[in-house]
Formats: sequence, structure tokens, C-alpha cells
Amino acid sequence: MSPTPQAILIVGGGQGIGLETTKHVLSFSPSAKVVVFDLHADPEFSSLTKAHSGRIWTILGDVTSASDRANAIEACVKETGGIDTLVYCAGVITPIERIEKVDIDAVKRTFDVNVFGAMAMAQLCLPYLRTSFASHTTNAAHGKIIIFSSACDSDVTYMGWMPYCTSKAALTRFISMLAHEEPMVCVQGVYPKLTRTKMPEDVIAGKYKGVMADHEIERFRGWNEIGDAIIEPPKLCGEAVAKLAVGLFKGGRSGEVLWYDEHVPKQIL
Repeated sequence: MSPTPQAILIVGGGQGIGLETTKHVLSFSPSAKVVVFDLHADPEFSSLTKAHSGRIWTILGDVTSASDRANAIEACVKETGGIDTLVYCAGVITPIERIEKVDIDAVKRTFDVNVFGAMAMAQLCLPYLRTSFASHTTNAAHGKIIIFSSACDSDVTYMGWMPYCTSKAALTRFISMLAHEEPMVCVQGVYPKLTRTKMPEDVIAGKYKGVMADHEIERFRGWNEIGDAIIEPPKLCGEAVAKLAVGLFKGGRSGEVLWYDEHVPKQIL
């Protein structure tokens, strides 16, 4: 009797690093079934779903909506039989605005996505993840939660980034608390490096001039001139997280938040 295919829920898996994670999960595991829950999907995503028909399902919805979250869980149960692994990639960096001017309701929205969305999805998935771990105690991929945080949680500061930095600080602490309370679930936090997404593009283009300090914007422009060695393509982090998700690497201990290449060390050629 063949084993039941691994069921993976990727929240935010339709774009950016999340899309790369989804692509590599499907590549690394020929049997894994994936439900992607995202507000938007990159145009590339449609070709991915066609190429892997019967292995991937899409729920377009808002992680801040209780009904949309419930729909995502329902789809997992219906299409894949449960949830073995949760990957939480959803996140927003805006608003970027000085504290004296920032719209507090917009800050609350940042926390809704970056923190409370992760909390709510973890809470909904816990019963399935505990069951999965109990049934696969030697499989590093089952009963696992992977959550993207940011090194802006403690050490990195830029003018106008208060909403993002403080929400990621709360998220990193949540990861450690969740691991403390849930010994039957492996909870791993991941720090991406600076990644080539819309965020650095907007900074480099000067969108936040007058909010961020001039020298901070110039720092990003200098990094852009250096190229991929500093502002990485999203594939690198997505590939590493996919390896964690399908169990090719165990990663760090539960509750730790590490750089992706600490969880999955790069091979030295």
C-alpha cells in the first residue's frame, strides 16, 4: 500500500518567494499535494497549475478574513485529506510612513496580515498538524509550520518602516511561543535575505523619498548596482523553504528563526 501523499498548505504561495516555494515543492516531491491560499496570483502561476493538474489547488482569498481562512482549510480537507505542513509566506511591508504621519488603521492592517493572519492559520491547522506528526514521527516534513519573518524584527531600522519592523518583531516572538506550547509540532521561522521584489524596486525608484532618509535610499541603490549578490532572486529562499517543507532537510530546532541558508546550508562547490 502506497503512503498517503503529503498535504501542504502554502499561504501566500501565489507570488514572490511564496511562488518560488510552491514551484520547488512540486519539483522536489512528485507526490505532494498543495493548496495555495493567496489574495493574488502571479501570471506565471496559471501555467504552474496547468502543468501539475490534480496536485495543486488555488484558493483566492484574504488571510484577514475568517470566512476565507475557513474556505482554505475546507479545501485542504476536501482535496488533500488534511494538512501535514503549513507554510506561511503572506506579508506586507506597507505603509511606509513616519510615525508622526502614519495612519494607525493602516498599521493595524499590517499586523492583521503579518501577525494575526499567521496566528489564525496556525490555530486552524494545529489539529491536523498534531495528527500528522503522531502518524509520522520520523518524517521531518509532517507536523511542521514554516513562517517567514524578517531580520527587521530586531536589528534593522529604516525611516518609515515602523509598521513592518514591529509586526515582524511580534511574529518572531509568536514563533517561539507557539513552539513552546506545541511540542508535537515543529515550528520554524525563516529569514529571507534582501530579495528582488517590488519593495526594493519601489525604494530604488525613489517612491519613499522624504520618508526614508536619503542615505537609506542610496544604500538600496548601491546594493542594486552590485546585483544578485546583495539583492537576491526569490528562487534562492523559495528553494530552501521547499526543501524544509518536503522534509529533504530537517532545519533548525522548533521555535528558532534562522536565515534560510542556516536552515538549509548552501553546498560549497
